[in-house]
Amino acid sequence: MKRIRFATAIPNFSKKKGGAERYLVDLCTRMADQGNEVHVYTEHWDEEDTRICFHRVKTVPFPKSLRLLFFAVQSTGQMKKGHYDVTLGVGNTPGTDVLQPHGGVHWAWFWRSLKAYDNPMIRAMKFMGRVLSPRQWVSGCIESTPYRNENSPRIVAISDMVKQDMMRWYKIAEDRIAVVYNGVDIERFHPRNRRYREEIRARHEIGDEAVLLFVSNNFRMKGLSFLMRALTLLKKEGHSFKLLVMGRDRKGPYLRLAKKLGISEETIFAGSTGQPERYYGAADMLVHPSFYDACSLTVLEALASGLPVITSSSNGASGILTQGKEGWVIEDPTDLEALGRAIRYFLEEGNRTEASIQGRAKAERFSEKINFDHMKRIFNEVIEERS
Repeated sequence: MKRIRFATAIPNFSKKKGGAERYLVDLCTRMADQGNEVHVYTEHWDEEDTRICFHRVKTVPFPKSLRLLFFAVQSTGQMKKGHYDVTLGVGNTPGTDVLQPHGGVHWAWFWRSLKAYDNPMIRAMKFMGRVLSPRQWVSGCIESTPYRNENSPRIVAISDMVKQDMMRWYKIAEDRIAVVYNGVDIERFHPRNRRYREEIRARHEIGDEAVLLFVSNNFRMKGLSFLMRALTLLKKEGHSFKLLVMGRDRKGPYLRLAKKLGISEETIFAGSTGQPERYYGAADMLVHPSFYDACSLTVLEALASGLPVITSSSNGASGILTQGKEGWVIEDPTDLEALGRAIRYFLEEGNRTEASIQGRAKAERFSEKINFDHMKRIFNEVIEERS
């Protein structure tokens, strides 16, 4: 097997950050495991692997718009000077051989995410703030540059939804876009983590109630307030449940909302954890009514853990779900009746049991290894075409 000289770039190379960061750490590690020469251009890294060569990219600390621009220009220029066999960009570096934007399409996010603000006045203010924000325009410009280049990269969408967004916003021909869904660690996230069920429930003083898990570091964007409103309706119907919220976002506004809605007793904020797999093991379903997700790893982790998943069609990961089998997809995250109907369905123990089996089987088709094999094949194709 020919040794590949591979390079990629991301501001923070760390599993503690978002999905793109975690993905690149795993991809680079697997590339190194196969004996390839791996280079990472970054501002910060906390993953010490002597097989990976790190190159520090110097930027300006502020404003954020200039920092994004500096990183895009500097990292792209430095990678070109390296004359690598293949380079990968995840949306912040124009000029790579393979483009796999993990944030999806910026302008699709721009418009869909505004719906998370249910107050029309606040929504209008947020819209104006974005229109006047240099950061938004710089992000959009950096993202759109590769699509306009004459020597366009090989384009990989991480979900069918992202593919459709690329076709709509950038007029990319369908046959130019490969779809490779995110991969999940199917050994770490596994139904056997149910052995932690009693430990986690005891930690948060949860009894035999059904536990609805919500996982995000952006509560508003992932629809927490609408989920809480939907649960208010279920409580009035006499359903017994606990809402377990994991993530680093501010909980104050949501504690006040829970009190206002009368579900303070049912709502638990667990904060962030380095062992999310144990919380999946303690839960009965994942509810993720997102306003925009390119392809949520949270959904894949829940499926791998044997949990039914409720999410929205604005989440690219919804493309792998079969309605009423291992999951449920709602069209509008603000539709409380649709959200409540989906939750009621999986509150039925028989439906949950069947969804657990189906979900695990589905996740095994989207493992990290399968994802890596797809990407490695694309890298080899690009190298062959260039030679």
